Amino acid sequence: MPSQNLPKPNLPGQVGQSTSQLASQPTSQSVAQPMQTQTVFNSSLASTSDITSQSPVKPVQIRQSQIVPGGLSRENPGGTPPSMKVAAPVLDESQIQLVKTQSPAPASTPTQPQQPVLASRPVGPLGQLSLKDNSSATQTPVVSQTPITNQAPVISQAAPSVDSKKPETNGEKSNPPVKIKGKLPLPLLIGIGALAVILVGVLLFSLFKPKTSTSTSTKSTGTNTTGSDSENTSPAAQVTTITYWGLWEDSQILKEVIADFEKKNPSIKIDYRKQSHRDYRERLQQAILSGNGPDIFRYHVDWVPMLSTDLSTMPSSIMTAAEYKQIFYPTAYNNLQVGGQIVGIPLMYDGLGLFYNKEMLKTANIEVPNTWAELRTAANKLTVPANVSERQNGNITRAGLAIGNAGNVDHFSDILALLIIQNGGNPAVADSQYVKDALTFYTNFIKQDKVWSDRLANSTTAFARGDVAMIFAPSWRAHDIKNLNPNLDFAVARVPQLDSEKPAAWATFWAEGVSSKSKNKDAAWSFLKYLSTPEVLRKFYNDASQYRAFGEIYPRTDMAAELQGNESVAAYVADAPIAKSWYMAGFTHDNGLNDQIIKYYEDAVNAVLSSTNPEKALETTVTGVNSVLTKYSSK
Repeated sequence: MPSQNLPKPNLPGQVGQSTSQLASQPTSQSVAQPMQTQTVFNSSLASTSDITSQSPVKPVQIRQSQIVPGGLSRENPGGTPPSMKVAAPVLDESQIQLVKTQSPAPASTPTQPQQPVLASRPVGPLGQLSLKDNSSATQTPVVSQTPITNQAPVISQAAPSVDSKKPETNGEKSNPPVKIKGKLPLPLLIGIGALAVILVGVLLFSLFKPKTSTSTSTKSTGTNTTGSDSENTSPAAQVTTITYWGLWEDSQILKEVIADFEKKNPSIKIDYRKQSHRDYRERLQQAILSGNGPDIFRYHVDWVPMLSTDLSTMPSSIMTAAEYKQIFYPTAYNNLQVGGQIVGIPLMYDGLGLFYNKEMLKTANIEVPNTWAELRTAANKLTVPANVSERQNGNITRAGLAIGNAGNVDHFSDILALLIIQNGGNPAVADSQYVKDALTFYTNFIKQDKVWSDRLANSTTAFARGDVAMIFAPSWRAHDIKNLNPNLDFAVARVPQLDSEKPAAWATFWAEGVSSKSKNKDAAWSFLKYLSTPEVLRKFYNDASQYRAFGEIYPRTDMAAELQGNESVAAYVADAPIAKSWYMAGFTHDNGLNDQIIKYYEDAVNAVLSSTNPEKALETTVTGVNSVLTKYSSK
């Protein structure tokens, strides 16, 4: 256990505030503040000697895997309205003859269709936790993606015209008018006058009858395309197309939600396109840089430093900072910021939960653990070795808990980061005693307790098979487990605590942002605000539940009570107010900040398991983590 006189590092994102101050804070939602990741990259880090001068770091190789559901893509809406042609009035035979004989036909000027205008997150008791020995996925096929432009098909609309040609009389020649000598009889004069009035009325009706014009612009650039004739120009309704890059949700899940929005906002069309997670972050930034990126896109909460220049700030007219802080969980408000401005709206929440096999715990007469001490005891009792001697060799028939290594524990980095934070440490300061104790505690589950083995399958698969009693995982792993073993009886509990009076949990979730280069920022932010309303989030959850066990966990504090009865997600909702996040979130596939830092901690875990002293094992981690933070702080 570290000396109490040792200076205590700050929590990530809270440089300048001591951990003793933080530890004294109440645990209520409104006070227990999550880590503010963005400040890790500002002046506080820049002033740390460990970051400002570091030796070169060798490149790291990133290893990640994930089970990702397949998906569809949505076709662009569109269509060309039919042109309309107004027929000339029909005269009877006698009227035609009189028109021909008494008055010359007016000349007609053909109308020309107008061409469309192309408008675009005191030292914890890790050292005190000990037993008698004083121990301290499947990948989705890669879908090729092409840059998506905001170009919509041009709609060409011919203008209506009026046929004012002189009527023909079946090809017969008309006789010349009859000349009448002398004065015309009064009845004949009256008849000719009446016919003249009729003729003038017909001509005026033909010339000035209102014309119908139908034309719609589907350009995302913002300039409408109109259709008109040479005599009457009528501007068409402008339609703005918002391109939306999704990542995990198939289009059919969002179909009705989008349709409802478009119905309420006929001038806005949403073009949702699900992306592959492979190289997504790189493709996204390249597309934005080239000017062909989406208006709206999904990104991980820990990507903000990498995307800082690509994210548009949310207008206060959409939502004020005070409203945002009240609506969403603290980890969203503290992490989705650039320069003090909100840059994302979460439509979901996720973190870590303790999955446990209900039958195994019941058979062993074990209650669900609430503390790490209880968890360690339970894991030892639940581990079943092949025989007494074989357990020391890692030969176990059933593991008690998937933890201790970086090879086949699917979310090892999230678990290790949680331990560091709960122990009062900062993952950014890898050479602190807080981090060393957390690393030692983590690896002792294998080195001393032998409750897990690298001979077993990855933790998610092993749990589904019944080869391990407990694992740590985010909520989406429940879908994988149910797919692998629909009959498995399991539940999810809140993460254990080192100190129940100063609890901390782990958050890892995605948010939606608006491109800084979007030409439709106002419409894009309006759509995101609509998606984040309780009514739409419920619709979104219910629609997703038609395709999997449950939908996304609500990100709003005022909707927490609605999921308290769901044993698959209630634990995450209960931990959300005290959850913190940092750049060790697994399975974000960013090939950048998260994956690179995770790789340095992975090397440290492997070194300790190979009998290297934790302090020595963390030397490379210190240099590597500082290098990565410095690299992305300049973005």
